[in-house]
Formats: sequence, C-alpha cells, structure tokens
Amino acid sequence: RRVLEEWNDTAAEVPRATLPVLFEAQAARTPNAVAVISGEVSLTYAELNARANRLAHHLIALGAGPEEFVGISLPRSEHTMVAVLAVLKSGAAYVPVDPGYPADRIAHLLTDAAPALLITARDVLSRLPEGDGGPALLVIDDPQTVRALADRPAADPTDADRAAALLPLHPAYAIYTSGSTGLPKGVVVPHENVADLAAWAAAEFGAEELARVVASTSLNFDVSVFEMFGPLLSGGSIEVVRDLLALADGSCSGARAGIVSGVPSALAHIVAGGALRAGARSVVL
Repeated sequence: RRVLEEWNDTAAEVPRATLPVLFEAQAARTPNAVAVISGEVSLTYAELNARANRLAHHLIALGAGPEEFVGISLPRSEHTMVAVLAVLKSGAAYVPVDPGYPADRIAHLLTDAAPALLITARDVLSRLPEGDGGPALLVIDDPQTVRALADRPAADPTDADRAAALLPLHPAYAIYTSGSTGLPKGVVVPHENVADLAAWAAAEFGAEELARVVASTSLNFDVSVFEMFGPLLSGGSIEVVRDLLALADGSCSGARAGIVSGVPSALAHIVAGGALRAGARSVVL
C-alpha cells in the first residue's frame, strides 16, 4: 500500500493550457518585472513577450505551425529565450541544436528531426552542415531579418494567425537523448507536460526561490526546461549564462540566486576547487 498508493499519490490539478497562454498571462500580470538577464542585457516580461511575438509572427509567415519542428542553434543569451518562446507561440515545437556539439552530432539531429527551419546566428553558420537538403536558415542577427522583424506585429499570436489551433497536447519540444545505447533518439514532449512541471516547481519552491534562477543548462538537456519555465510562468527572472562554470569564472552576476541547478559532478568540481563565486537559496542536483 505504501509503495503502490501512498508514494504514488501524485495526482495534481494542472492547468489545461498551452505554454504561450500561460506565459502571456504572466506577462500581463507582471509586465515591468525583469524576465531575462544575460550579461549587461535585461528584458522585462513586456519586452520579452513583444520580441517573441514579432519573431513568432515571422515564423508563422514562413510556415511554422502546430506539429511542425523548428530548430534553434544559437549562442546562449537573451536571444535564446526569445527564440524558444517565439517557436512555441507560432505553434511549432522547438528542436535544440547546441552549436558547441561536434559536426556529426549536429548533422544527425538535423537529419533525424528534419526541421523545416533553423533559427541561428551569423557566428554559428560555420559550424552547421553544408550542402543541400538541410533546413532553411533564419539568421536572427542578419540585417535583413532584423528589418523584417521590426515590421511584424508585437501583439500575441492567436489561433486565427496560426496555421491551426494550438492545443495542450501538441508538441512543445523534441530533445535528443545522450545516445548511450546507440544513436541519440528524439523525445517529443507536449505543452501540458511542461505546464505540469512548472506547476510542480511553483508548489515545491515558491515564488521567492523562483524569483531568480540561474539558467546554465544547454537546451539539449531537459533540465533547461525546468530552469526556463519554472521561473517564467511564476513571475521570476532567469539569468542566462554560458554554462555552470559561470558560477566560478565571474560571468555570473554573483547575486544570490534563488536556485542554481546542475549535475553533481560539475558542481562538486567547482566547490572542491574553491572557485565558487555565486550563492543560491537552493541547489538542485
């Protein structure tokens, strides 16, 4: 009874809503609160929402929509969060492609997931596979793209704008496993599962700890979903850093965060070396 019933009593009320709806509701509640910090750049909820909306409308015009995949291969910055939210707002699911991965790994992800479009940046282009047959590229910092986005509306996209209605069971992202038993395999996760995770995070940690979360995990690992949507659906802010070593090299702000997360081996290495230069109320391993 303890194992099968008591320990397994995990039923919980979860919002039956998509991630764009949940994020837009939070942005409406706290428009002037800081949502994303990256180096010297900070975006409020209103600013992040408007930038994501412009990119989402552009993606919709390029054919993105529910049950489609859009790749994201960007250096870690505020642009990463804008791209993730924009893909979700378009109705499509994002496929993270870490630009630091080896060329053959990147080629496999793009071939297997076959996204119709890949959001990237000029300094990443040299790391992407060459030749025909790959996804169309949307270079986010290309002057032509910048001009096009400026002409797109800043209003929230609705189902009237999308190719089809966006539902909670539609895919939100596809993350590839480490491939420990062969080639990496894509795992597709729907919106309602992420909403469930965010609701758990809000109940487990509360608004105070989610008020400042260090986002150090590559989008190619599912911990990044916790780091992004735990705070952003609760009115908190995320500080996007290059990786966990930012806690030691000074590139993290150094302010006391609510939450820092990472694999135990990496955190242990930083602590053992006496290089830790940031604090947190909670450490999630």
